[in-house]
Amino acid sequence: MSYRKSSLLTVLFLSSSMGLAACGSSEEVTEPVQNEETTDPSDTNADAATSGGVDSEDVGGGTFGFTEFEMTVDYPDQDEAYSVSYEEVREKVEATYTNKLEDMELSGNEAWDQIEPAFMNMELQPDMAEEDVIPQVVEAFGLEEGYSNIEIQVQYQGGENKEYQASGN
Repeated sequence: MSYRKSSLLTVLFLSSSMGLAACGSSEEVTEPVQNEETTDPSDTNADAATSGGVDSEDVGGGTFGFTEFEMTVDYPDQDEAYSVSYEEVREKVEATYTNKLEDMELSGNEAWDQIEPAFMNMELQPDMAEEDVIPQVVEAFGLEEGYSNIEIQVQYQGGENKEYQASGN
């Protein structure tokens, strides 16, 4: 009877350990997140956490100047043709990327691989006018002309939330 209890406990422990290990978010970026525009080659990974996400001293938007970025782009024949979501939470980064025009729906590292080049070509600031932000984002993401609506929400490094919207391109 004792042997049966210990083997049952062992099986129970192993199965719960495996269950907890599988609980990670599929949207979590495990690659180092960094703004690669650096002038000092020895500082290449300054913003990158070795486990993915951002280092604790860069939490709060130190990498790109914002902690959250959401974008939705509609075209006349396709609602939410493009959708991007980026969020820094402590040392973790979550990302999703959808491009219905190319039948892509990505999360985590795969989404980050699509989003990172655009972020590196953007220099958004909270005091920028909507007329300056939207063209910069459109160009950085290489969005096709002719969108019917674009909505962008950004939470900047200091916690300031901004929304930008334009219709009819």
